[in-house]
Amino acid sequence: MTMKKEKIKTFLTSESAIVLVLVALCIIVTIITPIFATGKNIMSVLQRTATTGIVAVGMTFVIGTGGIDLSVGGQVTFIGIVCALCFTAGLPMGLIFLIMFAIGIGLGAINGILIASLKLPAIMVTLALQLITFGFSLYITEGRQFLIKDERFKFFGLGSILNIPTSIWIFALVAVIGALLLKKFIIGRKILAVGSNAKGAWYSGINVVRTTIVAYIIAGITCAVSAIIMSSKLMSASATVGEGMEMDAIAAVVIGGTSLTGGNGFIVGTVAGALIIEIITNWMTLQNINPYLRNVVKGVIIILALLFDNIRRGRLLKNEMAD
Repeated sequence: MTMKKEKIKTFLTSESAIVLVLVALCIIVTIITPIFATGKNIMSVLQRTATTGIVAVGMTFVIGTGGIDLSVGGQVTFIGIVCALCFTAGLPMGLIFLIMFAIGIGLGAINGILIASLKLPAIMVTLALQLITFGFSLYITEGRQFLIKDERFKFFGLGSILNIPTSIWIFALVAVIGALLLKKFIIGRKILAVGSNAKGAWYSGINVVRTTIVAYIIAGITCAVSAIIMSSKLMSASATVGEGMEMDAIAAVVIGGTSLTGGNGFIVGTVAGALIIEIITNWMTLQNINPYLRNVVKGVIIILALLFDNIRRGRLLKNEMAD
């Protein structure tokens, strides 16, 4: 009987539980609003999830170290504006992509170095970078929208492969790579070890500073990928496109089962969490519910996810004390 209870508890704290919640949510929403299950609407939900979901995958690595990154929305915005400026300057697309990824890596490295090497608080460092990136974005654009006229660029945000939007394929690829990095590669295990016990990780030979910097660089890379899709979808860039993205990304990670205290990380859970947020938003739109209530619902979902995580961590703590 005790073993059965333990199996139930283990299931409730695994990625399977959040996937089950996602499936149940889809069934309930379909019953209430049958139009939700149409192919066109489902593709629309997946497309809208892609940009935030990709950033959330990178955020999983950061939160896995016990850190946080409030600058991702600003990074996506700034990288998108640089993208538009490069197209306006007539640079080749391949070079533009390299520049975008270089900026993402650079911004992630800045966060990581300030946090890991200089021991500054992650929440303040990333908040400062958010202000800097949004500030530069507003300074460069002066509130205007920069258009992108290269029709080939539409493929990444508006194109499709086998009748499935390209952005969904990119999202799936990022999620698969993220899951493999986190669970199958040494860097993923090092990141989770640092989040679980940084001092213990250091004693076991892990370079805590380097590992933390890598986690923030991964987040920066996902911001660059998201900026490519966002800019391609809009075929323009402005200083407001990434506003609020950091909260949605953090919410997806927390809902997906990754603890804000670090030490664990679930990419499948993060993807499911991002989908749950978008499905609820989509359902509210289909039901003509006041859009101002969306943030209220997101807030309630985050609190519930935090409460569940608190219960889970409390159980783990009791087990550790018992041992």
